[in-house]
Amino acid sequence: MTTSVESNRSVKLRAIAVFLLVVLFAKVLLTIVYEYRWYFPPDFEASEFLVGRRDIFYGIYRAAFYAHILGGPIAVVLGFVLMISGGRARFRKRHRWLGRILVVLVMAIIVPSGLIMSTRAFTGSIAGWGFASLALATAVCILAALTNARGGQFAMHQRWATRGFILLISPLLLRIMSGAAIVFQIESHWTYPLNAWLSWVMPLAIYELGWRISAIQKLKQSLPFADSARIAK
Repeated sequence: MTTSVESNRSVKLRAIAVFLLVVLFAKVLLTIVYEYRWYFPPDFEASEFLVGRRDIFYGIYRAAFYAHILGGPIAVVLGFVLMISGGRARFRKRHRWLGRILVVLVMAIIVPSGLIMSTRAFTGSIAGWGFASLALATAVCILAALTNARGGQFAMHQRWATRGFILLISPLLLRIMSGAAIVFQIESHWTYPLNAWLSWVMPLAIYELGWRISAIQKLKQSLPFADSARIAK
């Protein structure tokens, strides 16, 4: 009885935490999109991102920038819809079509534009390598999710798709971390390049640790002596 109550409480707390995270990330995404009013046409004085970029804002970088900021929010929303529709039979057909659209969007727009923009990243090469690695990791995860789905390996598909979604929303976490650094007055020359790595490596590492712990717990519960040990308690 006690175990059941504790389990229900844990589920409720987890649901509340997920809801709050969704609200937070949605607010950050809307804030980012609201700033687009400074990008059409580019305002190099008002936009924090464009300050100091007048001399490089041309040619392929300019094209990559607009492709990335237009494709990014769509990819995040698509990823969220796919995460909540995965595994539900009534959404299976839509899930497949939306998944294909996301794969094309990521591989044709998000990853190439991210790689191009990483060559001129704010604060230099360390941040640039962080964003380039993020783009390549996203491509790997999305392609692995696609390959496993086609092969019928749905458990593996789900794990790779989750990894891909974490990477797609990592720019939102970057914004949160950068804002926190300003609020707590710990911003320095190294804050941005460090966050360029931490914003996607950290949540990905937490996910990997979390699902491995969960897998170990499920394995323990499935062992023959698990029931007898539970009864003995």
